[in-house]
Order: sequence, then structure tokens, then C-alpha cells
Amino acid sequence: MGSMLWLVSLVFACLLWAASSTGESSRPLVGHVMALLAVFEEADVLPPETSPEANALIHALIQTQAALTKTTNPATRRWFADALRRSEAREAAPDPREGLTSRTLEAIVTYAQTHPPTARPDVMAGLQEFNVGPADLDLMARVYRQARDRFHSTGRNIHRIYEAERRAMPLR
Repeated sequence: MGSMLWLVSLVFACLLWAASSTGESSRPLVGHVMALLAVFEEADVLPPETSPEANALIHALIQTQAALTKTTNPATRRWFADALRRSEAREAAPDPREGLTSRTLEAIVTYAQTHPPTARPDVMAGLQEFNVGPADLDLMARVYRQARDRFHSTGRNIHRIYEAERRAMPLR
């Protein structure tokens, strides 16, 4: 749990910095990234806390959430909307205003497999406004799939685990 405390502190500091620099409150969204990291830790797929990959994953999650919730680039907004609309979620499609939940991340990862944003310079331009590049997307996809597969192999559902972690987060 020591690594999780370190990650939570780092995520919180990054999100507070981002919120203060834009003048917007990101407190409700902090919990989404923290819950995803907790899910990845529980699945034992979280990169070691001192590795560059751990920082890269935190960056990728925070910046992708920012792009998802704040982009004004029409192509990027449309790409996210298409990803969420085509989501395999049994209930309603995830809502980008909700932030980067497990279902939203799954929808993005799944859609990117068949509709890679790297094939669309207009979409990548909008992502790059938030410092999200191909390596960020690849890292998030790899870690998400590893966690999902690990839970699935033990009969557990990543979305249920995410929801439990999200409810446990102090920032909702």
C-alpha cells in the first residue's frame, strides 16, 4: 500500500496543479484517476513507483481525462464520442463529463484498436494539445488490458472493482 500512497499523492499534486493553472476545480475528477490506479495496483499491473513508466502512466491518465473532458477540437471530440457511443457497456454509453472511468477507458482502448487516433492527424492534434501521444495511449491500453485479463482469469469484473475503489476514494 506504500506505493499506492505515493501514487495518490503524486496524482493529487498533479491534478491540483492543473486545476490551479486553469482556474477550474478538478476535485471530482481526481477520484477517477486514483480509483483506476488502485484497480491497477490490485491487479498487480501497476508499474513500480520509482520507474519512469509509473510517471508516464499517471501522466497518460490525467492528460487523457483532461482531453476527454475539456477538448474543443471537433475531430477529437467526435472521436471520443464515437468511442463512447460504440462502447460495449451494458448500460448507457459512458459520459465524457464523468471523467476517465473504467468503462470510459475500456471504450477508448477498444475503439482505438479499430480506429487508431494516430491514423487521424486531426484527432491527434486535439490529443496533443493535452500532451497525449501514441506512447501514452499504448501504455494505458496495455495496463488496462493486463488488469482486465488478470481479474477475468479469477472470475472478477474490473468495472465492479473500479466502482468499489471509486466509492472508497475521498474525492468524489
